[in-house]
Amino acid sequence: MARRLLSMPVLGIAMALATSTAAFAAGVTSQNKPLADHLVGRQADGSVLTPDNQYVTPAGVSIEQSGRPMDLAVRPDGKTAVDLTKSGAGLFTVVDLVGQKVVQQYTPPKGTGSGNVGVGGLLYSQDGNTLYAAQGSDVLKFAVAADGTLSSPSVIKLPADANVPKDATGAAAQPLPTDLAWTPDGSHILVVLDGWDRLGVLDPATSTLTAQTSVGVAPRDVVVVGNHAFVSNEGGRKPADGDVTNLSYDSPVVADKVDGRASTGTVSEVDLATNEVVKTYRLGLDPSSMLAHGTEVLVTNSSDDTVSVIDTAAQRVTQTFNVNPLPGQPFGSSPNALEFLDPSHLVVSLGRNNALAVYEYRGARRPVAFDGLIPTAWYPGTLHWNATLNKLVVANQAGVGALGKDGTISEGPGTTPATGRQVYADVGTVGLVDRPTRAQIAKYTAQVFRNNQWLGLRARNQKGSRRTRPTALPLRVGDPSKIKHVFMIVKENRTYDQVLGDDPRGNGNPAYAQFGQKTTPNIHALAQQFPLIDNLYSDGTNSAVGHTWLDAGFVNDYLERSYANYIRDYGQPDAMVYPKSGFLWDNAQAHGLTAHVWGEYAEFWNAPGGAVCPGTWADWYKDSQILEGKATGTPHVPVGYCQTTADVPSLDKVLSRDFPNFQTNIPDQYRADLFTRDLQQYEKNGKLPALNMLWVMDDHTNGLNKGYPTPSAMVADNDLATGRIIDAISHSKYWKDSAVFVVEDDSQNGIDHVDGHRNVTLIASPYAKRGAVDHTYYSQLNVVRTIEQILGLPPMNQLDMAAEPMYGAFTDRPDFTPYTALPNQIPLDTMNGTAAQATDPMQKAWLAWSEKQNFKSEDQLAFAPFNRLTWYATTGWKRPYPGDSKVMTPEEVLKKFPQTTVTGGVDNDIPSSRAQVPHKAN
Repeated sequence: MARRLLSMPVLGIAMALATSTAAFAAGVTSQNKPLADHLVGRQADGSVLTPDNQYVTPAGVSIEQSGRPMDLAVRPDGKTAVDLTKSGAGLFTVVDLVGQKVVQQYTPPKGTGSGNVGVGGLLYSQDGNTLYAAQGSDVLKFAVAADGTLSSPSVIKLPADANVPKDATGAAAQPLPTDLAWTPDGSHILVVLDGWDRLGVLDPATSTLTAQTSVGVAPRDVVVVGNHAFVSNEGGRKPADGDVTNLSYDSPVVADKVDGRASTGTVSEVDLATNEVVKTYRLGLDPSSMLAHGTEVLVTNSSDDTVSVIDTAAQRVTQTFNVNPLPGQPFGSSPNALEFLDPSHLVVSLGRNNALAVYEYRGARRPVAFDGLIPTAWYPGTLHWNATLNKLVVANQAGVGALGKDGTISEGPGTTPATGRQVYADVGTVGLVDRPTRAQIAKYTAQVFRNNQWLGLRARNQKGSRRTRPTALPLRVGDPSKIKHVFMIVKENRTYDQVLGDDPRGNGNPAYAQFGQKTTPNIHALAQQFPLIDNLYSDGTNSAVGHTWLDAGFVNDYLERSYANYIRDYGQPDAMVYPKSGFLWDNAQAHGLTAHVWGEYAEFWNAPGGAVCPGTWADWYKDSQILEGKATGTPHVPVGYCQTTADVPSLDKVLSRDFPNFQTNIPDQYRADLFTRDLQQYEKNGKLPALNMLWVMDDHTNGLNKGYPTPSAMVADNDLATGRIIDAISHSKYWKDSAVFVVEDDSQNGIDHVDGHRNVTLIASPYAKRGAVDHTYYSQLNVVRTIEQILGLPPMNQLDMAAEPMYGAFTDRPDFTPYTALPNQIPLDTMNGTAAQATDPMQKAWLAWSEKQNFKSEDQLAFAPFNRLTWYATTGWKRPYPGDSKVMTPEEVLKKFPQTTVTGGVDNDIPSSRAQVPHKAN
């Protein structure tokens, strides 16, 4: 007798669980799995705490692997699977599903393909003896052994095409294959050409594209029903006359007029006999994964929390149903994969919920019935039903977090190399899950609610009353706060230990303090005078996602999956990156508050006419000295000569135009000068906005590049600028009702003894607890939620809705003592040497490599050689990097670690015409 799955009653249970707790206070309700002061990572009960305020307790068996499984295919015999792997020991990971172990992590030899993992696209031959894989701008072909392992790679080069979009430099767009499928007769491979907005037909025997069909914008997946192919277009339809547009990989995208995000989603139906689009289906936002089920095609609309069903025989969308497990609550589940357990039970992967939703499926025209949830590891993204093993195979991209091998980080002369936990030490998982019984799925559903802090969610988000007595950090959304002005200062890429590891009061390791008190006297003084927060984590891994987490409290599936390679763009600017729930400045303005932004999330900085903004670091440093009255003369360009703009219209309206965006050739002293000038003006006119956001980023450093200060000097510059900004605020008339949050966008360029995500975060305010040490678990989401709670703003999505405000860091008894900035102890103009000055051959080779790197955009570096460069520089160019047998040249390192290069970034010095304008169709 078949085991019966639970049906509709669980929906009622889920609603009751979400609303049952009437009490709310600082900290989560007792029914949730408590966060308390737990540290990220493995817990005593076997669960894992993520940096996203969630626990993971995956059902079934978890097979851990080095790196993130970004896409997965099961071999036809069902015994093994292969996944595209990011940040692992190889680009491809083969898993023995029977023996439940990893049997191979493999990177093809140098010269085999582009050397970068793709975002998707794995296809076995019918006999399972050949594997095709989309990779970068190529398709790779492998021989598959009896045990599933890969060998004998060869490259199928996708041909160049002159009739494709060009980027701002005039370079042609790359094809960027993202999915593969067999044609009905099994003789050709359908290739989704994401970069060209096309579906290609590839003859694997001749390595030629025999046909190409223009589809929608940014196509992702393809399935076949009969002799027709169906392609999901994440960027939606092609723009028409009069449409407002933005860009994604230099392709025009129909865009929202407020946030600049892609505002349509479509599926193209292609007749494979004629290679023509015969039907375009309008769906929700970000249609991503697809599944063919008989004559039906199911599609996840990842940015709408919905699934659409297409009846291909009738050529119509017959239903779209919501998969958000929290009825009536904000979006944020990120459905991203589909599979059937059996013909009548559909499974939907909910990436952001770390769960699978199970539905009774009754055909294209009958409503589905919610059965319940199954917990997974962190961020599931691919599903396959394995009939051989009678199990569901789940690839969890983030798995159990950054729990892999320790890494070593050094930042150049004046720092101390340190080995510990690093944010890129990803351990993904492949899960094997049995078809659940009724009793199991009820238990699983309750577990997902506890893991995600969903119990008592409605009670914790009760609407407040303006008649309530003001407090510093209100208990209810909309209760008045004693704080009227909030500042968020965003910095770049440091871990807690890297900066504050030498503060004996916190959970730090002084051996890891590469930029300790001498380099960062102001950060240390602020942490001593105000709360020391030592258990707060970055929600993401790098700048592409880090700024979106801070500014929006959410990262959508498109951006999360882009982590594989950023083959289109490195985060923003990209119309498909911006989340449906909007940004903090939108939230403020929608509720009658004012906002102003200095540089944060802005992507463009140009001189008149779109020209590159001129000046070396020395030029801009002298300008800052002139502005501060420490030097005579006039700035090399007038203040305001260069202008900052953004492709997010709502941000562009509140930007400080003369405040630079990400430009590490401009010292942060210059930014502090401009901010203090603006603050003085607000003091005169009394119009300081409620929400103020700044980006001071020179703690990112520029390695050992000539013409730039040493890493320690750049961090010292950033520290002094931060101190000066808080000094100015605290000595202004606004200090009495202000709060300043200082937070790193991510922590990728450091190591930490707890977890690579642990973040340096400060709060300065008369209402911040003086001298306190707060060990409470927090993440960047708690920072976002605290800002919302102070300003009386409702949460934007599921994640900030579930996050608790940072009650442990605030008090209702103010201390109005201002903060006075401390002088730097390292001269800010301590400059790097050059390759020409080097006498040691190894030093010369490495400095020459460094001088060719792109430090003008965030994170556009090959991290393996970058880390070795700074290690060698601090150890005299003679000591091998930890784990290496010898000191290596840059070429030797890149040969050994071919997948460590970050690609797809946008050089901020390239003029861009990206703007939101009425579109004129070609």
